Amino acid sequence: MSIENPPFNPLGVTSALGRAIRLRRLFGTTGKALIVALDQAVPRGVSPQLASIEETFKAVKAGNPNAVTMTRGIGATVLANDPQPLPWIMKASSFSLDFHPTIDAVIGSVDDAVRLGADAVAVGISAGSAVQPQMLEMLAGVVERAAAVGMPTVCHAYPSGELWGDRKGSTASVLYAARAAAELGVDVVKTWYTGTAESFSEVVAGTPALVMVAGGAKAKTDTEVLELAAGVMEAGAAGLTFGRNVWGAENPTKMIAALRAIVHDGSSVSTAAKHLV
Repeated sequence: MSIENPPFNPLGVTSALGRAIRLRRLFGTTGKALIVALDQAVPRGVSPQLASIEETFKAVKAGNPNAVTMTRGIGATVLANDPQPLPWIMKASSFSLDFHPTIDAVIGSVDDAVRLGADAVAVGISAGSAVQPQMLEMLAGVVERAAAVGMPTVCHAYPSGELWGDRKGSTASVLYAARAAAELGVDVVKTWYTGTAESFSEVVAGTPALVMVAGGAKAKTDTEVLELAAGVMEAGAAGLTFGRNVWGAENPTKMIAALRAIVHDGSSVSTAAKHLV
């Protein structure tokens, strides 16, 4: 009998098996993922593309991202009658840039995510804010419940707090936010890009979790989006979670194809850009 190949499933019939299967759905065989964020109406307002969510979702799905992030209400709207639904991450908290920018209100639960067929549950924290302690307590509770039922956790960990001063957005602040989430046991951290592959590699190296990057503000050109994606992947990240720069693109389906080429095939920016033609 080989210790290296024991005649049993080490995960057994435990919640760890559910967590592992759901993570495989999200990250597939490459261990990388391109996720499209459709959860931005509450944080940033109802853009025309999000107002027409069913039409936008069709264009996103046609590009075949690994998953989408949505709130439970939008998930119900676009997935209920879909015979081949995409994997999806249920967003269970939300800030509002206009009304409560540094605190995420709880808008869903781990049990909602299980009941609604989600593949992970996501919540956010504002590191460096006056309410950081409450955010960490909320995240810890989500991680604990998710572990019990086999649900992977994603944390949108941003150094967006008002206490950073001019350090907000620095490599050190991004690393701190990402590491805080990892310290609490999340599976995936979504955070800000630090501007270069070299600096972001420090965030990846210092965060014992799968690290993904948010797309940020709408870029001026498609090339800028692809360059950002290439830098992220060069840094060793697990992938991208892009919103406005995908569903706000002239052709979201083609943009997803271009980003998939970078994330999954290691394509250069010039090669990936051919998908936009």
